[in-house]
Amino acid sequence: MSPPSPTTSERLDSVGTLGPTGPPVLLTGPEAFRARRRALLGLAGAALAAFAALAVLGTGAALDGPDAAAAAGAGAGQAATGTGRAGVPRLRHVFVVVMENLDAAEALATPDIARLAERWATATSYYSVAHPSLPNYLALTSGGTWGITSDCTSCYVNGPNLFSELPAAHESFGAYMEGIPSPCYLDPYGGVDYAGKHDPFRYYEDVRSSPSLCAHILPYSRLAPLLAGPARTVPRFVWVTPNLCDDGHDCPPATAGAWLARFVGEVTGSAAWRDGGALFVTWDESNGIDSAVVPPGRIVPSGGGGPVLTIVVAPGVPRGRRVGLPYNHYSLLATVEDALDLPLLGAARAARPMAAFFSPRPRGHPSRSEQAAGVGPRLRLAGTSASGRRPGRIGRTAGVPASTPVGGP
Repeated sequence: MSPPSPTTSERLDSVGTLGPTGPPVLLTGPEAFRARRRALLGLAGAALAAFAALAVLGTGAALDGPDAAAAAGAGAGQAATGTGRAGVPRLRHVFVVVMENLDAAEALATPDIARLAERWATATSYYSVAHPSLPNYLALTSGGTWGITSDCTSCYVNGPNLFSELPAAHESFGAYMEGIPSPCYLDPYGGVDYAGKHDPFRYYEDVRSSPSLCAHILPYSRLAPLLAGPARTVPRFVWVTPNLCDDGHDCPPATAGAWLARFVGEVTGSAAWRDGGALFVTWDESNGIDSAVVPPGRIVPSGGGGPVLTIVVAPGVPRGRRVGLPYNHYSLLATVEDALDLPLLGAARAARPMAAFFSPRPRGHPSRSEQAAGVGPRLRLAGTSASGRRPGRIGRTAGVPASTPVGGP
């Protein structure tokens, strides 16, 4: 028997656990899922409005000028898609890029990355779920680590994942791997600076056994022409894994930052992003720190993959917005699935979706709980002027004491 589905308030108030070590389970059967969805949507008008008014956010000044115009444009673009579960908008295009091995403070000490964080929105209490790389990639795409604790190359997984959900929902999708020599490349190494441990989709048995699914693993070089074209040519879900140098695994953070800045520019210059799209940038794990988010919204000093920077790049999301709610990789998976109206996989079912980034932003100062979480009105990088001309480390430490409460509703 499937476990009961979480209520709306449980979805909003809970955080992901470190995830199952056994196979993740889909929400329930399709008929039950649709029935629950209709019930939730029936409450959406009042419940989401009340939540938006009370949501705990790290916010900036009121929108004006170019940001106001961008917000108005995004609202027009997303009107047809509406609001998904738990306040996450239904997005026409979702982009996810995963960088490598950098904790949040180190990322914000990298000039190109710091500028992206200041320009867009950031999660200031976001944690990866494990060490080393592979369990995090599996968590992001299936809602569980499957008991894997290494970067094994032949530890294949037989269970539901994004590549099985998307075609079942008749959605277009593609995973673009920088450095692979050909589509459906399943070898653990090869090409140019490619590592299979950073391609989670090659680990899923259904992908490996299906030429039609495997055909959606594509060379990264095929994405740029799509981004330069009309929105309809871009898959609704786009996953990107840079090569071992450009993701920062084998090269300095400055190299990774330069690549990321170029990539974000290509995405935000595309019609697909402007037409109700969003890009999520995260890192697989921190560089040696193992703290984690555990229920009920506390950060503990061990048992996870440490603090990582996560940037949300979407039209209309306020410049410099900071959200101090506790998130992890299961939160990002839940957000992607909510935005695409997919069933929730594994630990994503109990994870807090990242709806706060898309909520209306009130004027004024942060709440007491936000201040306790280190959330301020703007992302001000240490050592910068009000104009933010000298990026540096964020003005809080990366580590936190055991069982430190964090801001949340």
